[in-house]
Amino acid sequence: MGKEDILLKSYLGDVRRYADLWNGALFCGEQLVKPEELEEISPVLLKGGNIFLEKRRDLVMKQNRDGQYFAILVVENQKNIDYSMPVRIALEEALAYHCQIKEIRKTNEKADKEYQEGKSQKVYADAGERLYMFRKEDKLKPVATMIVYWGEEAWQGPKSLHDLIDFGREESFNKQLRKLIPEYPLHFLDLNYFQHFEYFKTELRPFLELYKKRNNKEEFRKYVQENKKYWKMDKETLYVFSHLTNSKNLKELIKSEQEKKEGEKGMCKAIDGWIEDVKEEGRIEGKMEGKIEGKRESVLTLLESFGEISDGLRKKIAEQTNALVLVGWIKLAAKAKSIEEFSFHMDKLDL
Repeated sequence: MGKEDILLKSYLGDVRRYADLWNGALFCGEQLVKPEELEEISPVLLKGGNIFLEKRRDLVMKQNRDGQYFAILVVENQKNIDYSMPVRIALEEALAYHCQIKEIRKTNEKADKEYQEGKSQKVYADAGERLYMFRKEDKLKPVATMIVYWGEEAWQGPKSLHDLIDFGREESFNKQLRKLIPEYPLHFLDLNYFQHFEYFKTELRPFLELYKKRNNKEEFRKYVQENKKYWKMDKETLYVFSHLTNSKNLKELIKSEQEKKEGEKGMCKAIDGWIEDVKEEGRIEGKMEGKIEGKRESVLTLLESFGEISDGLRKKIAEQTNALVLVGWIKLAAKAKSIEEFSFHMDKLDL
C-alpha cells in the first residue's frame, strides 16, 4: 500500500482508535479492549538457530490487564488479496508464540542456574521440563490477528486454512482429514461488507463508513450532506482520508491557514469541498467512459477485418476500463496479422 500503509499504521496506532477498531469490528461494540490497557510493541518477529526467519507485521499492541501482560493484538492492513493469507497469519502467530516460549525458557534457565548454586528452590519437576526448559505450569498469552481489508472488491481469497487445502475427492477420507487439520479461521474487517458502523465510538465511525461509500457517488454525497452536522472528524482523520481517496480539495483545504483558524467552520468547508471532489469525479468518469467505449470499438473494428471474434475475446475487450491498455490494443490490432496473433500478445504489452 506504500504511503497509504504508512499513514494507516500511524493513524490506527493511536491507542484510542486501536481499541475502538477491535471493539467495533470483532466485539459488536462491547468495550472489551480499553485504550489505557494498550502498549505498542515491535512488529518484527525473529526466529534464530539454524534457520533465520524474520516477519514484519503492520501494527502490534500488547494488552495489559490488572498490571499483567494479558494478550497480543495484531492488525494487518490489506489493500490487495493475499491468497496465501491463512498460512501467513498462522506463521506469524506461531512465531509470536515461539518468542514467548523463548522468553519463558530464559527465565527458567536463569532460575535453574540459581537453584544449582543453592540460591533458589527447585525449578523443574521432571526430565521433560528440564529437557525443554518449559514447565507444566508455564502458560502462553493469547495472540489474535485482525485483517482490515481496504480493497476495491469484496475479499475473494481463503478465509480459513481449510479453504486453502485440497482435501481430495474421496468424500469419506476428505471428511476425516478435515477433522485432523485445524480450520484456522481468519478474523476480518472487510469494509465492502461491514454494516454495523454504530459499533464504533470514535471518529472511526464516519471514517470507515464513508470509506465504504467512496465508490458510490450518490450514497457518498447523500451521507455527507445528511450527517455533517452530527459527527466530527479531526484534521488527522480528514488528512488520512484525503490520501486514501485521493481527494484534491481535501488535501488543499487541510493545508490552508484558513482552516487552521476557522476550526469547526473550516471542517465544514472541507466537507463541502469533499462533495465537490465527488461531483467532479462523476463528471470526469462520464466523459472518460465515452472515450473508453470508443477505444473498445476501435479494437473490435480492426479485429473484425480478420474474421469472427470469439465471445471470450469480445467480452475481455468490453470489460477493459484502462485507457492506456486499450490504446496499446489498438496499436497491436493494427500491426497483427490475425486474431490469434493479437490474442497471444494482448496481455504481454509493456505499458
